[in-house]
Amino acid sequence: MAQAERESMRVVMFPWLAHGHINPYLGLAKRLTTSDVDVVVHLVSTPANLAPLACHQTDRIRLVELHLPALPDLPPALHTTKRLPARLMPALKRACDLAAPSFGALLDELRPVDVLLYDFLQPWAPLEAAARGVPAVHFSTCSAAATAFFTHCRKTDRVPGAFPFEAIGLGSADEEAKYTALLAILDDVGGAALVPERARLTLSLERSSGFVAVKTCADIERKYMDYLSQLIGKEVVPVGPLIADGDGSSEDEHAGGERVMRWLDGEQPASVVLVSFGSEYFMSERQMAEMARGLELSGVPFLWVVRFPGAEDDVRGAARSIPPGFAPAQGMVVEGWAPQRRVLSHPSCGAFLTHCGWSSVLESMGAGVPMVALPLHIDQPLNANLAAEVGAAAALVKQESFGEFTAEEVARAVRVAVNGKEGEAARRRARELREVVVRNDGDDTQIVALLQRMARICGKGQAVPNQGFLNPLFYS
Repeated sequence: MAQAERESMRVVMFPWLAHGHINPYLGLAKRLTTSDVDVVVHLVSTPANLAPLACHQTDRIRLVELHLPALPDLPPALHTTKRLPARLMPALKRACDLAAPSFGALLDELRPVDVLLYDFLQPWAPLEAAARGVPAVHFSTCSAAATAFFTHCRKTDRVPGAFPFEAIGLGSADEEAKYTALLAILDDVGGAALVPERARLTLSLERSSGFVAVKTCADIERKYMDYLSQLIGKEVVPVGPLIADGDGSSEDEHAGGERVMRWLDGEQPASVVLVSFGSEYFMSERQMAEMARGLELSGVPFLWVVRFPGAEDDVRGAARSIPPGFAPAQGMVVEGWAPQRRVLSHPSCGAFLTHCGWSSVLESMGAGVPMVALPLHIDQPLNANLAAEVGAAAALVKQESFGEFTAEEVARAVRVAVNGKEGEAARRRARELREVVVRNDGDDTQIVALLQRMARICGKGQAVPNQGFLNPLFYS
């Protein structure tokens, strides 16, 4: 232990420029820096992303600013996906790609660096690290199922046919290929990005040093972890669900949160559906109108968290207000923010109508609340299918195509989840899954396993003592 006490590990983390990616990296940073090993984490992002995180900076978690080059229509305030118009997403990726030399210079300034943890949208980051003799590890904030799915579809030359897990797949090899191709086309509009969209994930996985880390639980995703490992020829290491501590609210938000909790106190147990679609998705006027009418038709008490772009934000087609005349007696509408984790844990919360972002899926499981799945894009359909497969989703809102749903279908799915037999079964299963997620979230052995693998690839094998429960082949 004397050697372990003398050695430390300096880790640089570089998540994609979205809070949905940054928060899991920050959660992992907190787990690493509260372990028995002397770990210091440098979390790199743009000033626009780091400003709200200032309260999380400590002597062991240090926030490091990366300045992107200036591009037309992309001022520093938009060097984040939050409130970024969809048409500017390719420009943001291009600006981030162009920042590769600046990121390399940061690695020089932060020397010595032992390990880099990087996101899939920056496959050039491990190259900058390798040029400085620093090993780099891909840390995925997506589910293993979604990562395996997209990797499978990108390797159709070597892995022909549909995704081998029917519960997750989209029906056929052709449909799956069309879907992944469409995502690449949407993000490559105008050819703005320097790295082809369809190559980012593949390159990121290929360039990971020895293994890939994933925000997940092996108890839930073991077969998908195994298949992903088979596809990439590397070990897949789960680091747990990384459920965020606290709600991260400001004083004003905290006051609004207390108002929400008081309203929930007055509702019957398991009677309320929480409705939220993440921090960065803006509904169109049509979607907003259908959702409002659907919640009203359901007759179920609801807490709807709505988000609108600001007057200065150029978000085409997004709704700017609640539909006129919408004021149902059985619900509460909150604009901007609500303490999601506290709401999900409240006895009155009976279901969660969600877009099925991976963090939201895990939070819902961790609270023991069944989901009403309404996936809208990217990995969300796959996460929704996974939630249904494990019994965590009580109902899926049927859509003609992603984002095309009706009020009647929303009402049906909500009633099924809260009042139907399917909802009762899903609540029982949700309570079982809660035990799984909570157990994994408090399992320090996953963090120890990650630290041991990181120590091995950076030549600090004695920094983390072998606990005896891991495969000795990795530490020979």
